[in-house]
Amino acid sequence: MTPDTGTALLVGGSSQLGFAVLTGLLGPPPRRVVLAGRPSEELWRHADQLRDLGYQVSTTQYDASLPLGGIDPLLEHLTAEHRLGLVVIAVGTMTAASFADSLAVNGLAVAVLVQALVLRMSTAGSGQLVLLSSAAAARPRRSVMAYSLGKQLADSTALLLAPAAAAAGVRVLVVRPAFVTTRMTEGLDRPALWTTPAKVASRVARAIPGHRVVVWVPRTTALAVRVLRRLPSVLVPPSLR
Repeated sequence: MTPDTGTALLVGGSSQLGFAVLTGLLGPPPRRVVLAGRPSEELWRHADQLRDLGYQVSTTQYDASLPLGGIDPLLEHLTAEHRLGLVVIAVGTMTAASFADSLAVNGLAVAVLVQALVLRMSTAGSGQLVLLSSAAAARPRRSVMAYSLGKQLADSTALLLAPAAAAAGVRVLVVRPAFVTTRMTEGLDRPALWTTPAKVASRVARAIPGHRVVVWVPRTTALAVRVLRRLPSVLVPPSLR
């Protein structure tokens, strides 16, 4: 649980993984929570669940596929009256219409958002930002190349900003899960290293008090990635190429 009591923001308000991580960090109500995302049944359901628990919840539109100029007005709206104490970014897709769209949604839009949020929170002098990245950011895969490269851009942006953010009182945590069982991965074969939103949320909650900057879920994913990097490509299973 994060000790900061400022407004909590989830960007990607319909994300199962993002919602699990958010609820694991919120602490007891009342607290103001903002869910940002495209209008959907999942977004409304998450908002209702939090309201039922006693949180003060509002929703706002955010679409990573739209022009990047919309980010500043979103942040102006969010920070006009409230200080952001906790931000969870859970933006990503594996079903973008094109290579360029995938790079934009998974990478460029998220990188710009991370930079803008870190700047706003650093000005306030406190807060916790959690970026839900992917193991694919550390070891891009040809089979999901655009997704991997996009995640790599967002992941690297957060890591490069983390030292200066920490000096200003803002903590950045990059989370690199392996395969997570969510709606986005429904129907796909589960690899050996797979996890659930609840397990990712638990790992994040334990990592924050120690001021971790990177966390892998499961923990063995980091070792697996290091081994795979050193293997000749012919020895890598097709499902991991």
